Amino acid sequence: MKIRPRKRIWWIIALILFLIVAIRIALEPVALHYVNKALDNLEGYRGHVDDIDIALYRGAYRIDSLTIEKIDGEFPEPFVEIPLTDISIEWNALFRGAIVAEVFMENPALNFTKSPAGEQQSGEDENWLETLDALVPIKINRFEIIHGSVHYKDLQASPEVAIEVSGLNGTATNLSTVDKKKKKLPSHIEASANTSGNGSLTVEMDLNMLKAIPDFDLDIAIEQIDLPFLNDFTEAYALFTFKEGILDVFSEVAMDDGKYEGYVKPILKEIQVIDLSNESASFWRKAWEVVVGTTMKIFQNQKKDQFATEVPFSGTTTESDVGILATIGNVLKNAFIQAFDAQIDDKVDIHTVDEEKEEKGFFDFLKKDD
Repeated sequence: MKIRPRKRIWWIIALILFLIVAIRIALEPVALHYVNKALDNLEGYRGHVDDIDIALYRGAYRIDSLTIEKIDGEFPEPFVEIPLTDISIEWNALFRGAIVAEVFMENPALNFTKSPAGEQQSGEDENWLETLDALVPIKINRFEIIHGSVHYKDLQASPEVAIEVSGLNGTATNLSTVDKKKKKLPSHIEASANTSGNGSLTVEMDLNMLKAIPDFDLDIAIEQIDLPFLNDFTEAYALFTFKEGILDVFSEVAMDDGKYEGYVKPILKEIQVIDLSNESASFWRKAWEVVVGTTMKIFQNQKKDQFATEVPFSGTTTESDVGILATIGNVLKNAFIQAFDAQIDDKVDIHTVDEEKEEKGFFDFLKKDD
């Protein structure tokens, strides 16, 4: 009996589909074993993945429930928790002749913790780029995170300190420089998040990932943090608390050929430290808060009701310098000459790093900006 051509086509299609399904079923346990073996060889950490789903039709696979824990020490949460990671070929780049990957993570959490016994869960002992290479066998060109979080906990401090960044959404594009427009900094990263104390965080960065030491231009803005939310932090590390106030922090950093410069500009508004109604505080504690609060009041800008400074820094990958005199001078400048604006100043970028800087004395920092 002869098979009609039309039936033969359907048989071929059915066979192809069967082979695709069979390959997918066969590959998933192999991929799961490979990934878990790679995560089991981390220095000082142990990783695990619950499941891997492969989608051959779009050149992708999904990693479910990735966790990485520190082996030594007692920590309440794993160092890394990622419920969903989707890794796929970036088709837009493929049409340009480049085989690169795009990575999508949903609800990733990173937990930096100091245990009650003083052990650190910080991830500094491991080469995480090698771990990422094990998970993604081809170069990454696009990276996206939604609903991420970063937590810092010091369980040894008294009181215990807990600070977090939540609702983190970020995108990094052109990391492998598939788009070959002639830019010194061809890759771009942008992110936004919420912070402890009802504040907000925004980050914008251009960089060149192809260099061994990447060149970059970075802007960071942290705005509208309610200072009383940080009382556990200031109580543990500085022995005072805020009764009220708002914190903004602005920073610019740029690096070119291993040489960098930048500044950090903290601005504290409407601050009140002294709380004489706190009957549980000792005499010396109240005296210290009087010193801190009075100092801030003396050196705050009365018109804008803000205490601020700008901390300049510069250096290379082997040495650094922080401008102490400039920091002190900027406290006085904000208080008595010109209040700092609560914004990124746009005065540091990749082009200013190599500019010859005029040597400034202490009183030069007190001059009013043009």
